[in-house]
Amino acid sequence: MADDYAAYVMDCLAAARVGPVTRERLFSGSGLRIDGELFGVILRGTLYFVVDDQTRPRFIEAGMGPFRYSRKSAERKIERWYELPEDVLLDPSDLRDWVHAALGAFRRTAKPEKKTAKPKTPRAPVKKAAVRKTAAKASAKKKARPAR
Repeated sequence: MADDYAAYVMDCLAAARVGPVTRERLFSGSGLRIDGELFGVILRGTLYFVVDDQTRPRFIEAGMGPFRYSRKSAERKIERWYELPEDVLLDPSDLRDWVHAALGAFRRTAKPEKKTAKPKTPRAPVKKAAVRKTAAKASAKKKARPAR
């Protein structure tokens, strides 16, 4: 059933010509990406798109809600993912608009990649004899100063 729905969604996305959509395993469902950008997920036979403060009102206006799941006795909702209205899948140009809006929301809310630390340049090991000579010179200079 879930694979049938995922195949149906992929067919609709292909008909909308939104670009090369890849489907990958994500949690207990599928993630949908275009050029590496995760714009949608299929979880429990439902399609969700990425939203942000700019795009969320469109989903709410269409009567859609966020992804929800239960953990022990509490229900949780993920405000980043909202259910896509089913009728959007039937209209390729409408679907294309919603996908582009989801990609925009993904880009606006994506966390910047962490910069990798620069590798430290290894220093040449200090020879103990060199340390002793430096310490001896400093001690000799101290003794050579006239007392005030």
